[in-house]
Amino acid sequence: MDFLKIEINFKNFLIILSTILILFLIFKIKNILTPFAIAFFISYLLDPVVDRLENLKFNRTLSVLIVFVLFSLIVIAIILFIFPVMINEINILLKKIPVYLQMLDNKIKEYNYYAIIQPYINEIKSFVVKNLGKISNILLDIFNVLSGYLGNFLNFVLLYSIVPILIFYFLKDFDSIVAKTKTMLEKKGFLNVVDKSEEFNSILKSYFRGQFIVSVLLGILYSVTLLIVGIEGAVFVGVLSGILSMVPYLGFIVGFVTSLLLAFIQFQDLFHPLFVVLGFTIVQVIESNLITPKIVGESLGLHPVAVIFAIMVGGSLFGIAGMIFSLPIAALIKVSFMDNLLTD
Repeated sequence: MDFLKIEINFKNFLIILSTILILFLIFKIKNILTPFAIAFFISYLLDPVVDRLENLKFNRTLSVLIVFVLFSLIVIAIILFIFPVMINEINILLKKIPVYLQMLDNKIKEYNYYAIIQPYINEIKSFVVKNLGKISNILLDIFNVLSGYLGNFLNFVLLYSIVPILIFYFLKDFDSIVAKTKTMLEKKGFLNVVDKSEEFNSILKSYFRGQFIVSVLLGILYSVTLLIVGIEGAVFVGVLSGILSMVPYLGFIVGFVTSLLLAFIQFQDLFHPLFVVLGFTIVQVIESNLITPKIVGESLGLHPVAVIFAIMVGGSLFGIAGMIFSLPIAALIKVSFMDNLLTD
């Protein structure tokens, strides 16, 4: 009996040690693994489209080729048309900040409130002037993060140039990879993981694929809304709000507050900020009642407190990526926990 306990404890020790070593290895080669992870994640998102084309009697290779070409054209269109517009809007906004502040200053003087709030205006001006470079760097860093984590441009190009190739081959053999992984897990005795894999996959699909489409639609709706209102920087704020909508609450809060400030500073009246409030309210109603229920379907089944906690933990550990992935991971943990609890 004692020998059996020692054997079990030694086996657990080996499992823990192996897990630590694997995590350490992943950390050491994370820059190399990143393009593979990106390619696999994109393939995961695109695989249902390939499967649907296969159901229409296209062979797998042709289906992959069609999806790959369409996806590549979309990415190229974003890089060539949307990114330049956003960067141009950022530059214009940064150059006009002193002008906006002067306009605000003049408006305040008209209403004889200048003596009361002059100290605050001076502080704001001083802060903006001192931190203008920092603000510019923060805004431009958003695009640098999207480009990758490598500082050396040549290494970045060489390393990430394989992503399209990886996407093509991952898509081509995606179903085979999934099937072989399930078979391997079954042979290793992880039957519970295999049994729960469909439920896990359903959760991940409903979140990532659905949330991606929702974010794109919200980016378009926010941009169009702000263009109608006449906000300078409408496309930048709209697209940024759509991207940040991958994290619940964040996209709406950032977009709404930024748009409200821009409307007030640029137009110096109450009508345009009210139009912003009305526009964001309409978009939020459409998103809550039409877009999300139709595309994402049912929620992840997490309590609002659990959602906030998961986002905060994910953000503190892994930044924006952690905030995006925190909710599906929390949902998976919940499913596993409830299953084990009910089993016990």
